[in-house]
Amino acid sequence: MSGPRFRLSRIFTAAWISLVPLAGFANAEPVPLPTIDYEAKAKLLNEGTLFVRHSNGKMRIEVQLPHIAEPVVGFIDLNRKKMVLMLPIPGVQNTAMEVDFGNEAIFGQVLGEGQPRGNDVVAGERCTIWKIVAHDNDNRAVACITGDSIALRTQATVDGKTRTVFEVTELKRQPQNPADLEVPANVRTMKLPKGFKGIPGFPPL
Repeated sequence: MSGPRFRLSRIFTAAWISLVPLAGFANAEPVPLPTIDYEAKAKLLNEGTLFVRHSNGKMRIEVQLPHIAEPVVGFIDLNRKKMVLMLPIPGVQNTAMEVDFGNEAIFGQVLGEGQPRGNDVVAGERCTIWKIVAHDNDNRAVACITGDSIALRTQATVDGKTRTVFEVTELKRQPQNPADLEVPANVRTMKLPKGFKGIPGFPPL
């Protein structure tokens, strides 16, 4: 695999880091989800950028990847743990793929269980550091989350090294139009089976 398709795979893999509950981690608790409307701009690993809007547990993301003209648009339901993703592939602009997810870091938003371990400042905002165990090994993913539960930064082990895979650069707390966070009515969705591996950047589900 080479070219834009390979870059898409690497960036999506970094943006979606699979996590599991903290086995043996004393006093682990659910990682808090956002409680208010907001929009944010963030940088991703490998020079990708992200624009995200959130309201009432639903998110709309626009991922801009290097050397790919059109953004990848996604609609995420954090409570139902579902994502509908529209890839910029010629001829299928009105077709999207629906996937279920578990305890994953979905484009910066961390789900699952963890434990607060200190504080930091990201993009001028104070946030609490949450430690979570990464998938299939003992390395812990780390997320910095505000008091109103907005994820500002997520770090994880990528290729054996701790990397920042998501970091907010601009944050605005302001009302969002709920209709903008819903999949457009003219878009056909194709539900992917569990374990599907055919889309670049998606781990086994």
